[in-house]
Amino acid sequence: MFIRRAKIEDANEASELICMAWEECAYVLAGSTNRTAVQEIIKKFYKQPDNILSYQNIDVAEGRNGIAGLVLSFPSDYFPRLKKLLVENLPKYYKSNAADFQRKVIPMLETKEAESGEYYIDSIAVYPQYRACGIGSKLLKVATLKSHKLGIYKTSLIVKPENKEALKLYKKNGYSVRGNLKHAGINFLSMVNAINRTGNSSS
Repeated sequence: MFIRRAKIEDANEASELICMAWEECAYVLAGSTNRTAVQEIIKKFYKQPDNILSYQNIDVAEGRNGIAGLVLSFPSDYFPRLKKLLVENLPKYYKSNAADFQRKVIPMLETKEAESGEYYIDSIAVYPQYRACGIGSKLLKVATLKSHKLGIYKTSLIVKPENKEALKLYKKNGYSVRGNLKHAGINFLSMVNAINRTGNSSS
C-alpha cells in the first residue's frame, strides 16, 4: 500500500469515497437522495481545479487491487477561494429548486469548519474491506506532512460524535476535541492537533 497524489482518472473511486465521507452533507450539496446522482455531481467538481472537491486537494492510498482510501485536505485560509467555484457552478447541477439551494446549501458552505491558520482535513475515507489496516493513520500522516511543508503546525477536522471508530483513530493520532459544531443541521465535534516543529503532537 502506498500513498500518492490523486489524478483526474481516479474520479470514480474518489467520488464514491467522498460521498461515503460526507454522508448526509453530500446529499444536501447535490439536492438529491439518489447516491448515483450525488456521486456524479461530486465527480464533476473533482475533475475541476480550485474547489474543495478538486483532485488537487486529494491524496489516495493504493494497493495491488486499486484505491483503498483517500484524504482530502487543504489550508483553512483557502476556504473562501475553494468555496467560490462551488457556489458559482453548483446551481446548474443541483437537483432540487433554487429556494432549497439558498436555504440549505449556502448556509452549509458558510459554516466555519476551521480556524484561520490551520490545515484542515476535510475528509478521510477508507473502503470497508481495507479498514483496521492502518491506512487511516497513514492518510492522516500525509496530511500532516503537507501542512508542515506549508509551515502550518496545527491540523483540524470535524467528526460525528457517534462515529466511534473515527474518534478512536483521531485521538490515537493526537487529536483532541475543542468544541461542538453544527454543519448542515448535523452535530459534529471539532477536533484539533497542534504539532510542534519536530512533528510530535503537543497534546
